[in-house]
Amino acid sequence: MKRRDRFAVAGLILMLAIVGGAMYATDYGESPEPTPIYATPTPAVTYREGVVGHPSSIDPLTASTQVDRDLVALLFRGLLRAGPNGTLLPDLARSWAVSPDGLTYTFNMRTDARWEDGQPVTAADVVFTVGLAQDANYDGPLGGSWQGITATAVGSNVVRFTLTTPLGGFLRQTLLPILPQHLLAQTDVTDLADSDFSAQPIGDGPYRIAEMDDTHILLTRVADVPTASVSSAAGDTPGSAGASGSVAGATVTAGVTTGATAAAPGNIDNIDMIFFDSEASAVASFQAGNLDTLGGLTPESVEAAATRAGAGISRYPLTSLYSVVLNQRASHPEFGKLSVRQGLLAAIDQSTILETALLGLGTVADGPLPNWSPSYDPAAVTATAYSTSDAAADLVAAGWIHAQSGWTLPNAKSPYAIKLLSPDETTSPVTYQIAVEVAAEWRDLGLDVSLQTVDAADYTQNLSTGDFDAAVVDYQLGLDPDVSPLLLSSQAAPAGSNLSGVTDASLDQLLTAVRTTSDPAARQTAISAVEKYVSTNVLMLPICFADYEFVISDRVQGISTNEIADPSGRYWDVLDWRLASDG
Repeated sequence: MKRRDRFAVAGLILMLAIVGGAMYATDYGESPEPTPIYATPTPAVTYREGVVGHPSSIDPLTASTQVDRDLVALLFRGLLRAGPNGTLLPDLARSWAVSPDGLTYTFNMRTDARWEDGQPVTAADVVFTVGLAQDANYDGPLGGSWQGITATAVGSNVVRFTLTTPLGGFLRQTLLPILPQHLLAQTDVTDLADSDFSAQPIGDGPYRIAEMDDTHILLTRVADVPTASVSSAAGDTPGSAGASGSVAGATVTAGVTTGATAAAPGNIDNIDMIFFDSEASAVASFQAGNLDTLGGLTPESVEAAATRAGAGISRYPLTSLYSVVLNQRASHPEFGKLSVRQGLLAAIDQSTILETALLGLGTVADGPLPNWSPSYDPAAVTATAYSTSDAAADLVAAGWIHAQSGWTLPNAKSPYAIKLLSPDETTSPVTYQIAVEVAAEWRDLGLDVSLQTVDAADYTQNLSTGDFDAAVVDYQLGLDPDVSPLLLSSQAAPAGSNLSGVTDASLDQLLTAVRTTSDPAARQTAISAVEKYVSTNVLMLPICFADYEFVISDRVQGISTNEIADPSGRYWDVLDWRLASDG
């Protein structure tokens, strides 16, 4: 199977590229570029991380496995990068400005950034990368978010984005890792996943590939890669990591210190990423003391690995929402009434499912936003409490009739049988376990439920064509509160990301307001309105948000957890990680 084929199959659990984020306008001409400090600590310190899986295509646009995405995070850079608490810091860009109408973003790029081969990173590279994402032949997850945006190089180190409509979360799109035009200009986007470059890329990030085979990949730290200091950006200065919104047309100095910084004693010089074919072998290696950290495990494997003496668990709040999707298309009128949807949600014991399927490693969900999100508004959310008696009353209110043989729909002659779609246990063990729990709880209510478990390809196919009654889905959301891909009517078409098929003009207006509003206060009002509408109308049956669990030995120091949209986000502060010793 080619890398592109594996990439296509990787969409099995819906990976929604929902973009947006912290936005404050900054004047790109007022932040001086400091002189970098170059230092290489000696002796070299090697950190050993175990991962389950192998790289397939180490490229920002074609990464298909978690290992791919982890490596991309270490080898490539975007204009901006993640800061603490879901905020943003300059990276290849050192400052930016937003036009008064919110349609033009201008970034002033660093002049000291270099590709591994010594060539400068320029605005032309940014324009080239965006062009690949916009190519009609590109079939990856990032293409949709870049349509309708024009990228222009205004000189070698200034890039300008022109939007057709304001996007409240546009700045978060500029975390897109950049590719080198001088190396890939002759490579067609359809050949990128299987190219020599994607097998052994040449990046501009803080680490470079020193050695790679089927068992591991060794990365070495680049001493002179300039970056923004996380510790210098703890305030609420516009343009800094503390910023949380945008005022189009404002002119503000950047407020963060950028420059190449010397590694402190014990900082990680080498990352040895070791590949495993199974969780069991990875856990055994960690328990034997051969690894410093281990991630990407099921909750049961996390607990097993953490039994090693001195081991701990770093928990990263992850925007991974497990939810039951009800098919609300015209072909399924049984879910058309609010009381039916409310009753089915009331029959689900979310807290118990969180404890059994995820061993408590996450948070209960009452809507599309996690309660740890800065945009979450508890006053706007109407939570549905678990209650089998309330659930039964809701179904009765909808005209359903309960008998010993099950529930019968109005005017129907036989009990209603519902099929619950789920990936099989091998494909996604957590999603499968949640589906088992939901099916059992609906049966406790008296419903006739059959669990329909399928492989990755069939699961994706059934979701995209709407061939299901109800389905358990793991939505991989972004940190921005724009959830329009989940619920916009325009996304209800076949292969769209609105899996429920719900079409609602009033909701469309609310979702569009979130997407197009830049002012922080006005945008929060729009977000709260969406939360209220979705929860009161029960347009989805949310269950829980998962955490990402990173098992660490007592040798590792300096790791700070952060809110992340993908497990690769754990590297947001990797340059600050340290090892207690090199033993």
